[in-house]
Amino acid sequence: MSLTYEQTGNVHIPDFSDPATFAREVPRAAFAEIQRRPGLHWVPTTIANKNGGYWAVTRFSDILAIEKDPATFSSTGGPAFPYTNLSPDHPSVDMIMCTDPPRHNYLRRAAAKGFGPRIVANFEPWVREVVTQAIDAVEGKSEFDYVEEFARTIPAYVIATVLGAPREDRAYLVELLTDFFDAAQHFEGLEEGQGTADRVIPLLGQLTEYAAKMQQVKLAHPGDDMFTELSRCVERGEIDQAEYLQWMFVMIAAGFETTHTTIGQSMRMYLEDPEIAALTDKAVAEGEVGRAVDEFLRVISPVYQMARTATRDLTFAGEQIRENDVMVLYYTAANRDPAVFSDPDRFDPWRPEKELLAFGSGIHRCIGAHLAKLELTILWEELRARGVRLELAGEPRRGWSNYINLLTELPVRRI
Repeated sequence: MSLTYEQTGNVHIPDFSDPATFAREVPRAAFAEIQRRPGLHWVPTTIANKNGGYWAVTRFSDILAIEKDPATFSSTGGPAFPYTNLSPDHPSVDMIMCTDPPRHNYLRRAAAKGFGPRIVANFEPWVREVVTQAIDAVEGKSEFDYVEEFARTIPAYVIATVLGAPREDRAYLVELLTDFFDAAQHFEGLEEGQGTADRVIPLLGQLTEYAAKMQQVKLAHPGDDMFTELSRCVERGEIDQAEYLQWMFVMIAAGFETTHTTIGQSMRMYLEDPEIAALTDKAVAEGEVGRAVDEFLRVISPVYQMARTATRDLTFAGEQIRENDVMVLYYTAANRDPAVFSDPDRFDPWRPEKELLAFGSGIHRCIGAHLAKLELTILWEELRARGVRLELAGEPRRGWSNYINLLTELPVRRI
């Protein structure tokens, strides 16, 4: 099934910096058009940069090349637009997503051992329990919001368990994260060059204050969880206090948002398109649900983009890049790059191409990728095993973001 329609004639290229561009749908035709053109696409904007705009990078190979070269394309200016052009004293400079080697290396080692494929495989029993509890919670409901009951609940419970956060804190953390991502997408009143990183500092402060509180709790009452592990890293001198606080913010935010988005958007696609539903059902029935999960991640691309900042003048992809130019890496376009994916707009769990950019690549590839895929796999397995059949009960509602492929409501009914 083709997920987009063919357009002929001139294709309008919208302002990719504006969240309104993504409010109704992802501008697939525009991304495809600039992929066909030579070089990169320049997006003029005064927001979150020093040079009057940024380069939109949409080709798979170009993104891989940039992410493999942190010496030339740095993360220290900010990890994603408009969270770029960070001031040197911004608290996020201690965040792993805003670091380059060698500092990045020891920050990643502090937690990476807890998220390898073999370790995550041991999470399977309790992740399955979380999923079945979510299904049980809607057993008596004929209609409900799938985003609220599944997309928010499951990743919030899972990441809280990984971190070691109390059950009663989950709603608080989700509310804080929602407010954080909302604040990062409102551009009103920004001065020239300023991004949204400064206006989220109060919310970032609340999240790191929570991490500091949990640090003391876990030092007094240790557990088999990430709060305990990273608190011990501070005690051993492997990371400092500021790095601990920013690490925990990343764990809370990234552990929730990517899975939250994919859970909601994958069910929307399933309910809206009978062919996608049939292919997903086939994959689950044949024990190949992982194929469907990977394909959902490719076509959804839950995180639209990340960003890097050029550290010097250079020529890249035929363009003259200046020092401090912001390079915005559009995973959502690269995951449909026809140079890499045959029939890229078709949902095909059995496609031969396996590499995708839903979680990035290189040193900054998402540390929780295996856990996110485990949650998604178990959810689709259990929905089938429990005989949960749904249909749309209203219009899905998208979120306001040029960063995350948000779905805020998905009204459904049981059939």
